[in-house]
Amino acid sequence: MDSTDLKILEILQQDGRISMKDLGKKVGLTSPAVSERVKKLEENGVILGYRAIVNPQKLNKNIKAFIDVSIKAENYKKFLEFAPTHECIVECHHITGGDCMTLKVMTENMAELEKLIDDIKRFGNSRTSIILSSPIEYKVIL
Repeated sequence: MDSTDLKILEILQQDGRISMKDLGKKVGLTSPAVSERVKKLEENGVILGYRAIVNPQKLNKNIKAFIDVSIKAENYKKFLEFAPTHECIVECHHITGGDCMTLKVMTENMAELEKLIDDIKRFGNSRTSIILSSPIEYKVIL
């Protein structure tokens, strides 16, 4: 991967809908040449996909929180089945330290968050931190 590939990645992370023609202009390549580079980045697993960034508040997801969960060994497999199916859990990370998992969740209100926390209790202990703001949320990765 060279500096042109890195520039392509930077631009695509900022605007995934940019045309190959415009992308080529920004990096000094023809449209076919930049298309080939993007295709190789996709084939090599550097670019995993493209998606829309959605405003959670427009979908009435007004509360964001992190929930750290200490899962009992006998409940681990059940938790891994539960987490992907719950609509409020948007991220799940296996972590080091005293807890086992960190979840990022989005709910409509505090009552929905409280219900989710109650649902999680059957797997083990949890600790919740409400997100007040996110000064850095979608930073370009290079």
